[in-house]
Amino acid sequence: MTGEPQSIPAEWAQVVDRVVAVLVDMPHVVGVSLGGSTGTGLADASSDLDLHVYWRPPLMTPEERASRLSQIGDVGSVRVDVRSWGLEDHVGVSGRLVELIYQHFDDLWGHVEQAYTSALQDEGYTTAQLHSVANGRLLYDPSGTLLALRKRLHTEFPEATRQHLLRYHPALLRMYVNHIGRAQGRGDLLFVQHRRYTVQMLFFNLLFALNRIYHPGEKRLVQHLQRCVLQPHDCTARWLHTTTLAANDSALADALGQLVADLTTLIEQDGSVEVADYLY
Repeated sequence: MTGEPQSIPAEWAQVVDRVVAVLVDMPHVVGVSLGGSTGTGLADASSDLDLHVYWRPPLMTPEERASRLSQIGDVGSVRVDVRSWGLEDHVGVSGRLVELIYQHFDDLWGHVEQAYTSALQDEGYTTAQLHSVANGRLLYDPSGTLLALRKRLHTEFPEATRQHLLRYHPALLRMYVNHIGRAQGRGDLLFVQHRRYTVQMLFFNLLFALNRIYHPGEKRLVQHLQRCVLQPHDCTARWLHTTTLAANDSALADALGQLVADLTTLIEQDGSVEVADYLY
């Protein structure tokens, strides 16, 4: 369900310490954690550093944050109010890119509560935010609220969310695989490419939920797959094979369809839910 935070190179730790020292001095920042591949021990030399910054209103203005970050950032490296994936600030420190990912703490608390009660229902990366909390390295948590959330996530995987995904999303996967075959038939290869990504996204989302593993994100899926006790036979090899198939190859829909069928069988054998044959 969760992994232990991993050690990081000393020079990276020095960068993190410098950035955290600035963050904890910002009013209304209630917590900071190290996430991403660095936080889980899978980083390589080119990896950036992801710091999750938890806050309660009011957050400092972009101009105020830029002024603080420029004190430690490399010349010309500070970019604030980046909104491609939510609210982020980016800063280079000693040549290392640091991405600050801001999360309203009360929204996070509500997100966790929903996971355990009415269920999170996103088609992909459903529990990725929970993964960041459960597996990130806590760097600043003066009130202990982040630690409390982490303990809850470690104690029990949110079954309401798991059961919703296992019950309804196999039908979505079957529908999307069918879309691939139909799109190939009409020569709509761009849509085939779109749908094959969607199938991959939902498949791994379901697989992690089946194994009660919080979704680690879109990168290094083959490595994360090794943590799944329950998985279709030869799962890694079969997925790697699908990546070699062209969009107009008739074997693509068959290969994906069999992976989906095998995953559905595992879900049925698990017995936690009755798998629906319809969309919710």
